[in-house]
Amino acid sequence: MARRPSHTRPSIQAVPPEPSSDKENHPTSAGNSKRVQIQAMPSSASRKRQRLSTRGTNSQGSQSQGSRSQPARDKDYYDPDQDEAERRRIRKGLRDLTRDLNDSRSEFMQAGNSGIKSTIEKANELFQGVKQTSDATIDSRLLVSAADLGYKKTAQLVLGDASAGIDVDEFVSKCITFMRQAPADSQSTVPSSTQHRRAARPADDDGEDNGDALNWDWLGRAASFCSNARPSVPGFLLGPLSVQKRTRQQAVRRVRERIDPSRAVAPQDLQDKDLDRQETSNLTTMCGSINGLLAKTQNHGQDTVERQLSALQAEPSDEQLQKVMAENNVADDGGVPLFRFCINPRSFGQSVENLFYVSFLVRDGLIGISVDSRGLPTLHAAKPHAPSEALKKGVQKHQAIFTLDFETWQDLIEAYGIDEFKMASGSVAVFSPVNLTQEVRETVTSLGGNVKYIAALDLEHHIHLTAWKEAYPDAEIIAPEGLWEKRQSNPKTKDPAPFRHVFRKELAGTQKISEEFDAEFETEYVHAHQSRELVFFHKPSRTLIEADLLFNLPAREQYSKTGESATSGILTKIISPLLTANAPATWQKRFVWYALSSSDRKGFTESIRRIDKWDFNRLIPCHGDVIESGAKGVFRTVMEWFLEDRKRT
Repeated sequence: MARRPSHTRPSIQAVPPEPSSDKENHPTSAGNSKRVQIQAMPSSASRKRQRLSTRGTNSQGSQSQGSRSQPARDKDYYDPDQDEAERRRIRKGLRDLTRDLNDSRSEFMQAGNSGIKSTIEKANELFQGVKQTSDATIDSRLLVSAADLGYKKTAQLVLGDASAGIDVDEFVSKCITFMRQAPADSQSTVPSSTQHRRAARPADDDGEDNGDALNWDWLGRAASFCSNARPSVPGFLLGPLSVQKRTRQQAVRRVRERIDPSRAVAPQDLQDKDLDRQETSNLTTMCGSINGLLAKTQNHGQDTVERQLSALQAEPSDEQLQKVMAENNVADDGGVPLFRFCINPRSFGQSVENLFYVSFLVRDGLIGISVDSRGLPTLHAAKPHAPSEALKKGVQKHQAIFTLDFETWQDLIEAYGIDEFKMASGSVAVFSPVNLTQEVRETVTSLGGNVKYIAALDLEHHIHLTAWKEAYPDAEIIAPEGLWEKRQSNPKTKDPAPFRHVFRKELAGTQKISEEFDAEFETEYVHAHQSRELVFFHKPSRTLIEADLLFNLPAREQYSKTGESATSGILTKIISPLLTANAPATWQKRFVWYALSSSDRKGFTESIRRIDKWDFNRLIPCHGDVIESGAKGVFRTVMEWFLEDRKRT
């Protein structure tokens, strides 16, 4: 969009007019041209009469006059001393025009609106007073914005509503006229612009007499000539440069890797309680907990050994003494064996971490380390000495460095007989006891034989409770309310005495078993379950133990030694897909929602949410295979409706 300035600088030299390329179409009179040339040509006689001095004087005068008028003409374009009030007026006007242009873009884009034109005209008026480069910059910015808006308006009129921008009838009429004026030979060259102008003025031909024949080929050539950007190339370059024989590549098929959904762990949402839990899992807190656990283990083991030895009628031999002390994790120097206390039989990394924590406690003097009669390291609860006291007693600090690799870790587990199901105090807890066969008895004996707790997980899993109680009369029964009354109705299961620990609804969340049991287990009584479920969480191994809260069918592990298939039988084939824990586990969700929790869904939800706060990774169900890893994700998948507080169909 061009704009002509109001002030034009007069040229010093006269520029002769350019000859028109179309002058043959406009005849001129030769006499007139000669007359003009005669008037413009000065007289040769007058030039001769001019004297040299006069010519010099005139030239000097003209130069001085031009030098005097030059500053005046320059100030028409640039004036550094321009009035500030005038500059402010011009700048304000240009900014107002720019603001109006930006605010009224949608109105100016409408067909028939002349806002852009009026804006340019007002800018032209203000431009007459522009004498500074900064003011010219504002004007140029306005001009660019107006030009850009004009381009967009033109594109909108062309591509948008055709009735508002382009007259279709006029366009079709011009196309028809163009095709009717085409030459007979359609292969002729497309006419140039000059030929178009000549053809636009026919002599006296009437287009209507030419008939209805339209040369579409002529129109197509004219339309495609300007848009064809393909370069002309020789014919031999149109084919491939070389011919290669294509060989088919054999695709290598690989077996698709299937991810076991039972091992998937869903992401855990962090809440305020979780942040508080992180505060309690720092180094200082962990070391303090380990120190307290060592003191309890040492005191409990020593008390148990003294009680068992005092119960003997005769003086115990050295072998009996060592056996009793080994069963209760007590060394002959009164301490706790280092490796029995630190080794985790299911995690090599956890074992190394436990030794790491113990080393800090030994360094701070909170735990003492010594050697028993067999040369094995033992741990003792101690109190740190003050620096002055340690100096008087001559206490010195020593360092012991040893390595622990995976093979040594396995050898220590086998040599010490460390088992995860055995409590730190040496007691054995049995959950939902199975048939007490000879093989089961031998397994219990290998664990020390000190069965102290037998737990019936609900009202259904209690069939073999009588046989276990007779074999281990000192064991304490843990059961939900109503089970003892149910067993009294059957002579085969009638118990001589009430159970020691009975979980009741009104005491939910407050009941305790014993100090040693509660130190390793968390208990949740799901009283809203149809079978009144007891769920236990073994904290050292991060294992969840339950009976009928969650199913993981088919039970391949339980059928592995029977010679039968875990999926054989019509009823099994029907039930197994319905009670599988594999995601999305829709049928098991419905079973838990409509069947197990139907009596008290609110209480069931509260219990599930308390269980979800436990940090378990392994799950042992009574029905189905053990979930060795990722149990938290499986639990959240099955109990999704209770954890999200809404039911999905």
